[in-house]
Amino acid sequence: MPGLVVALDGPASSGKSSVGATAATRLGYRFCDTGLLYRAVTWLALRRGVSAEDSAGLVGLVQAVELLDVGDGRLAHVSVDGTDVTTEVHGADVDVAVSAFSRVADLRQALLQRQRAIVDGGRIIMAGRDIGTVVLPDADLKLFLDASVEERARRRATERGIDPDSLAGREILDELRRRDDLDSTRSVAPLRAAEDAVVIRTDGNEFETTVDLVVDAIGTRERELAAKAHKPKVDVASAQAPTPRRPRRPPAKPTKIVGKVTWFPWLAAGILRFLARVILRPRTEGDPDAVPRTGPVIVAGNHASSADPVLIGAFLNARLARCVNWLGKRELVETPVIGPFMRMVPIHPVDRESADLEAFRTAMRILESGNILGIFPEGTRSPDGALKPVREGAGVLALHSGAPVMPVAVIDSDLAWPKGHLMPRFGKPVTVRWGKPFLVREEVPGIATMSRREANAAATRLIMTRIAELLPPRQRGVYAADVEAAAKAQAT
Repeated sequence: MPGLVVALDGPASSGKSSVGATAATRLGYRFCDTGLLYRAVTWLALRRGVSAEDSAGLVGLVQAVELLDVGDGRLAHVSVDGTDVTTEVHGADVDVAVSAFSRVADLRQALLQRQRAIVDGGRIIMAGRDIGTVVLPDADLKLFLDASVEERARRRATERGIDPDSLAGREILDELRRRDDLDSTRSVAPLRAAEDAVVIRTDGNEFETTVDLVVDAIGTRERELAAKAHKPKVDVASAQAPTPRRPRRPPAKPTKIVGKVTWFPWLAAGILRFLARVILRPRTEGDPDAVPRTGPVIVAGNHASSADPVLIGAFLNARLARCVNWLGKRELVETPVIGPFMRMVPIHPVDRESADLEAFRTAMRILESGNILGIFPEGTRSPDGALKPVREGAGVLALHSGAPVMPVAVIDSDLAWPKGHLMPRFGKPVTVRWGKPFLVREEVPGIATMSRREANAAATRLIMTRIAELLPPRQRGVYAADVEAAAKAQAT
């Protein structure tokens, strides 16, 4: 099967090897941990008395080292002179010495071609310290896993059964700080993220969450390249000059997560409710009080108008005395003057120009801290009010967080304030119809035996079907057939 060449970099104990190997298994990719090569040479040099200053001696050790396929395409073991020494090369003595040996330019050059040869055939994740910057500068996708040195030290101590706060735990922290300094300041291939790398911060992440972020980034890039491959060819003679590539935007500043309604959300919600009642004729159906008053909740609705978040959030805040933390396009919070107020609502920025992994992490933090997350799975307003196909973000969040999903439908808001119109139409009736909260894992038959992709797709489809059931036929869009199928299944 075709696939990508993925460069996965990051500092010591950032999770490159374990995360990369697990992601590769899920995707059916090969995996290579290049750090094993440097560890094996270091281990062998320590035992044969070859110093880091003896570059010729170190290069002579390279032929004795081989990466081993563990049986599923993962080059996750290493041998020296035919003996598997994977366990030995992860010892504390190698931890201390490997950075010094990795600085040797001749050794890195000797291992460079071997590493590049491994990627022949593609469909591989290659992990290391300089994969995206030196070894594979033309990789299809570059990822950089990062975490604070304290977080990485805690992980390493826990892996070794050591109390992170003990003397041995503090020694691990000091050693990682020393290695970070050596790796980032060496003159040959210093540790740094490539300019076009996707940086994934893993502080506070569950292991599976980080794996999901890596898998999703690879899947997004696969789809992007597939779309480019299917674009019709352009006549070079008549083609215009290519559009200059837009400079990469820095990550958006995060918004503070809000739990209880404070003075500004209370005031803003009151003003917005007043305006909604004056301009529109809103009415409520169903039971919004069914939204749990404690713990994490995902409020998921259709999106056909700029009025939707007001009609849902402003009214829900007052009933529950809990803030709905919305995901919204970053332009809302970066607009001069009104941007700071949008953050106080609160709206958490999403970069819609790329696969925004940080937004996923923010959403998980909102739920993990026991708060309400408001999302529109369609991502943007529907031009005709009917539901459009969605990506699987809503299902992924519901499955990973275990939070109940509260479906809600805003009916005819597209008629009251159509997309592209500067102002709403006065006096138009709009209905907000609330469903019943549900747990995805309890509603999808056989979800425990599904593959990850099947489970995410089934969870997302269930969420969208529950929203569509609350909408009139004209607004059910691509999920109309799912509503009919669900009704027939319930009848039988």
